[in-house]
Formats: sequence, structure tokens, C-alpha cells
Amino acid sequence: MAAAFRGLTVPVGPLAHSARQPEAEAQTYHAHIMGTPSSDGVAEGAARRAEAMVRYHRDRSTGAHIAAAVVDAATFHDLGKLDPEIQAALHQGRDARLRWDHIDAGVAHLRAQGAAMAAWMVRAHHAPGLPSRPIHFTSRDDPRLRGRRDDNDDLERHREQIQRTDSLLSELVAAHEAVIGARSATRNKALHGLPMRLAVSCLVDADHSDTAYADTEWLPPEPPMPRWPERLASLDAYVAGLGSDVGQRNALRAAFYDECRHREPDQALIACEGPVGIGKTTAVLAYCLRRAIATGARRVFVVAPYTAILSQTADRLRKALVLKDECQPDAIVAEHHHRAEFGDISSRDLAMLWTAPIILTTAVQFFETLASSAPTALRKLHALPGSVVFLDEAHAALPTHLWPQNWKWLRQLADDWSCSFVFASGSLARFWEVEDIVGDDLLKLGDLVPAALVAPLRQAEAARVHYVSLGRLDGPARLADAVQNVPGPRLLIMNTVQSAAVMARLMRNRGHDVLHISTALCPRDRAPIMAVVQERLNTETGYPDDWTLIATSLMEAGIDVSFRSPFRERFATASLIQVGGRGNRNFEWPDGVTVHDFVVDAAEGLKAHPAAVVPASILERLFLDGRLDGEADTAELVTESMRRELRRRRSAAADELLSAERDGCYPDVARLGRVITADTRLVVVDPVLRERILVRAPVRTRELLAGSVQIYAYKIRELGLESLLGRQGVFWWPQAYDPTFLGYMEGALSLAAIAAGEAIII
Repeated sequence: MAAAFRGLTVPVGPLAHSARQPEAEAQTYHAHIMGTPSSDGVAEGAARRAEAMVRYHRDRSTGAHIAAAVVDAATFHDLGKLDPEIQAALHQGRDARLRWDHIDAGVAHLRAQGAAMAAWMVRAHHAPGLPSRPIHFTSRDDPRLRGRRDDNDDLERHREQIQRTDSLLSELVAAHEAVIGARSATRNKALHGLPMRLAVSCLVDADHSDTAYADTEWLPPEPPMPRWPERLASLDAYVAGLGSDVGQRNALRAAFYDECRHREPDQALIACEGPVGIGKTTAVLAYCLRRAIATGARRVFVVAPYTAILSQTADRLRKALVLKDECQPDAIVAEHHHRAEFGDISSRDLAMLWTAPIILTTAVQFFETLASSAPTALRKLHALPGSVVFLDEAHAALPTHLWPQNWKWLRQLADDWSCSFVFASGSLARFWEVEDIVGDDLLKLGDLVPAALVAPLRQAEAARVHYVSLGRLDGPARLADAVQNVPGPRLLIMNTVQSAAVMARLMRNRGHDVLHISTALCPRDRAPIMAVVQERLNTETGYPDDWTLIATSLMEAGIDVSFRSPFRERFATASLIQVGGRGNRNFEWPDGVTVHDFVVDAAEGLKAHPAAVVPASILERLFLDGRLDGEADTAELVTESMRRELRRRRSAAADELLSAERDGCYPDVARLGRVITADTRLVVVDPVLRERILVRAPVRTRELLAGSVQIYAYKIRELGLESLLGRQGVFWWPQAYDPTFLGYMEGALSLAAIAAGEAIII
């Protein structure tokens, strides 16, 4: 059968999506909005996600406000697809070009109904996502969310779209009601900032999920049950089975776990300043599970600054928390980062949608999601309310200038959305006590380390490791002498990729046993080197101690390695203390070890890191004042360093981010809230991977990342590196590449640009 619709003859029943393949069925408008016996549809799916989320909002009326807006947005988000020209294109198939932007009709209708929040959500549910509020609502002549979805589009095209929508709107609504039934939207105001992002998340996830079902019959995997009490009992058994070696360190670990395990879980925000080797991961998880039981939490997040920490933690937590009757460990403890491997697609989806009971993700992924304006990034955000979040190595989670706004978001998640946070690090900066970061919102957080353990732990730390400064050394030869004259195994951390490569080559040329690991090596090649490091450090292998690992800051925090003599080129106070965590972790050397701070003259290929100037000068002052002698309060030292750094270089970026969020400039917030802002490009170093790209063979993102390095854009321009098939941001490294030692620095060190004195900075 066919019907006439504004002069066009189309099959009965408007469509939401064309058929993916010619022989497949198209998805009807009714099925997309209202669902089928096999799928929820967007309206039901969004409502279910919103209800699961707002039950954790502490104010029921606000939660109801958000939930109602989500349902209204879901009901009318595709209203514009009923435009007869769009319908004709949808019936032609996916190759048909769409002249009109279907988003405008839903926005126009909802604004006319006074449903402001739902209108914002419809405007944002496709890329580029949430727009800038001042652009749309500064003057009476502003578009007020109307027009095409991209504000950078030609002004005339926006006007043409608005005229098209206005001329059809009443008929579009009538056609919608003929299919769906009459439904008025709820009048409400737009709640901006985090509530808006969370609401958009519900709509986007429901829309993407239903579209995926229509195309492939994919359904979101059912998340496993939290089963927190059982997981806590499993963790207890795991810790009990780790061994009962005697000694002060193990006694302190046992006492610390017991304190965290039985501490009253009554604080939504709490710190953990326990030193390295005290068993923070398992002890903090015990508290997190107690807190999850007490609050009825949906899930537990573990957030760390580096993927290496997460991968190391994931193996441990799967052994500790996955129950005997659960056959998919990576569906229970799910890693969300680019190097994670998955047993099957359902485990991947549980990780990427943040719906597994325990999510391990990077600080970049976590905090950039909070700031995002893009629908694909926001899709998972609605899963966060009602969660317990363990920020591991919190000192390195964010650049200092991002903490003011992110602290506001974390407080909002805790105060309004029933989230809990544990900030843990062996060199924790108490940024919540720094007025330049949190303004008037100063707090004194409790600490999971009980008062009775503070003195014994500091005494143990002073016995385990102490810090000395070698001062200034005049070039790489003097530095090599200093390193080689102390007992091994030794760890030397340099501030730049280039300096690490120069030192590694120099010491190997001198005949010394040297390993090198930095981002000059692609991730695939770093893994076997790291395995060799672990094997050499294993005392059972009997490998001689006289060797040195030369690295950059990627070996600085959270890596379970223990060296006899660590060295750290001077940078921040937290960096030095973290390197202390890579020495004598388990009291292998009862007399303690020395962490050597040094400054080295930029000569003979060594390059300074420009960001080190201010924090390094502050650390120098702390050494001169004797603040690192004896039983130091490392958290106080790091916090004091942060205060001094902020006073010396107050970042305008912090104020810009706060202002952008306050004013609803969503794209600016996403840009200013990026954790990693370095302008780098992906450079392929694997020739086989290059050939696959050139012949247009399928290449997964994980494969691309595994065989590539990151190099600054300016350096790529200077070197004239070849772009692969016009892929934006993907280049080829034509110089020498050594997969077992220097990586791309094998070729870079011989280039004239390096000899001329230009640094490649980590």
C-alpha cells in the first residue's frame, strides 16, 4: 500500500532509518521511538536509563525534572525526520543525500511547549553535540538552538532550515501523533552543566542502542549483579592468601588492610595517604566495597593516570573479586582504555558503556568525559551516578589548573548524585585544602590511614628510602659516572625522551648493561622490555644486579618494580617522591636505599623540559630547607609545592574553564578541560602495519596504536613526514627504528634537527 504525503507517494508508515542493506528491512518511526516486542525503543530506553540514574539524586523533584525532560526529548528527538523530503530520502536508502537537518523540528516543537531542557537535549544528541549557550541566548536575535546542528554552518543555511521547519511544524506534529499518539511535553527550565550532560547521556545511549539493534539486532549486554558482600568476602580470602611473612612491613600492611576493611564507611570524600608498598590497592578496595554496600552503589570505578597501572591492577582485581560461578572475568572487572583486551564483544561493551560492576579507566577518559560536549563521549556518563570512585595515584590524575573545575564536578557528584570518592597516593597533594584551587570550598578530609599507623608508617618510610640531591652535574658523562658508581639495579628517569635516549646510548657505548624504555618505543615494543625488567628484578632468577634501566616519567608512578638506586632528573616534588616508590618497595635492602635528585646541564644532546623550571626550583628550595630529611610528611610536601607553584604561575586556563562552565559554553569546556593537550600526531613505526594501511586493509584502532608512537606536530612538519593515505593525524616514520632499545630515537638522534638543538619532549 502507499499513501500521499504532501504530494509525495511513499510506503505506509514513516521511517526512522533506511535499511542497512538492500535486502534488509528499514526501521519505522514507530519502532524507533516506541520500540518492538524485542527492543525498548528510544522513549522507553531513555526513560529506563534516566530512572536508574535519578534514583541516586538526593533531591527527588530535581530528579523528576530531569527524567521528564529525558522522556520528552526521546519522544520528539526525530520529529524532523517526518519532513516529506527526508522521508523520501530514507525510503531511497542510505546512499540518499539529506538536504534538511532533522534536529531543528524537535527543538522548535519543544521550545514552543516550554520544554527547554528537552529542547537542549534534542539539539545535542548528534555531533557536534552541546552548543555554546551565549551564542544562542545572548541577544533577542540569537537562534535559541534553532537551525542546523553545526553552529559553524553558513548563516543562510540556518535561516533556510528554520523557514523549512516553521512551514511544516504543525503537520510534522500531526504526523507524529498519528503514529505515536498525542503527548504534551512538560514545561521546565534547562538545568545546565553536569545535569545537562547526564540527561543528554541517557538520550544518546538509548538512541545509539536502538539504532544498533535495528541494524544488527545488537542488544546492550545485561550487566552482572554487583554482589558486593560476596566480593568483599572474596577480597578477604585473596588478601589472606597472599602470605604471612613476618616483619614490620607485612605487619603494617595487615594492620592497614584491617583498618580499611572495618572502618565505618560513612564518608563520601576521603583520602588515603599511605606510602608505597603498604597494600593500598586491596585496602582501599575493601573500603570501597564497604561503602558500596552502605550506599547501595551501582558500581565501583578505579581511575588511574596510566594504562600500565590499570592493566597491572586488573589482573590482581580479577583474581580477588571475580566469584567462582562467574565465567567472564573481564565482564566483572572491565578495563576501558585503548590497550585493553576483551574475551568477547559483550565484555567490551560493558567496559565502554561503563556498565560492568567494576570499571577500570584512565584519568584522561574519566575527567574528559565529565567535560565533554560530544554525544559519543557523553553516552556512558549516565552510568556514573551512584558509584564509588577510587582515584589511584590521584596526585597525577590532572594538571593543577584543571582541579578547580573538576573539584566542583566531583563535589556535585558526591553532594547531588550519591557518588563517593577516595583520593589515594603515596605523594598525595591535599588540593582540597588549597584556596587557589577550591576557593572557599575548603575541606579537611578524613584519611584511611588511622592515626595510630601514621608514626610507624613514617618511620618505616624513613628507613626504607631517603632523598639526597646531587646538585648540578655538567653533562651526560658526569651523570653516567654518578649512576654507575652506585650499586644496582639502578633506575634513571630523565625529563625528555631525547635525554633518556642520549643517556642510554652513552652508557651502553661505555660497555654497561642498559635497558631503555620510553614513548620512543611503540606500546607493542615496550611490553617485552618491561617483561625483561620484571624478570631481572625477580630475585629468584639470579640475574646480576649491575645493570641500569633508563626511562622517562612513564616508569614513575604506580608500576610494581623495585630498584636499589633510583635517580630522578629534577622536576616536581611529587615526581621525586613517586620515584621513591620504585625503590626498595618490599624492604629488599634492609638498610634502605637512596633516591638521587639531580640537575644536568643541557649539553651534548641532553634537552631540558620547559615545564620543569618552576616545580624544579620549588623542589630545590625544599632540599635547601631540609624538608626532605628524616620522617617527612610527603603529602604536606606535595601540597606545599602545589601552593607555591600556583602562587608563582597562576594559570589563566583554570579561570577560563570555570567561566566557560558557568556560562554554558560547552564546546569551550570540552576544549579547556582536556587532560592531555599536547599537539602530537600518531606516527607508524611498523613497516608491515604501514603496508596494510597503504593497501587499505582493515586495521583496528588497537593495532594502529600498538605499532605507532606519538610525535609533536611541529617536529612532523620540520621532518616532512609522510601522511598515510591522507589519514588525518597518521604519519610514517622513515628513519631508523630500533624495537629493542632506542625506538624511533635511533633515527632521530642522527638527524640534523636534533644536532641543531631541538628537543622532542615527552
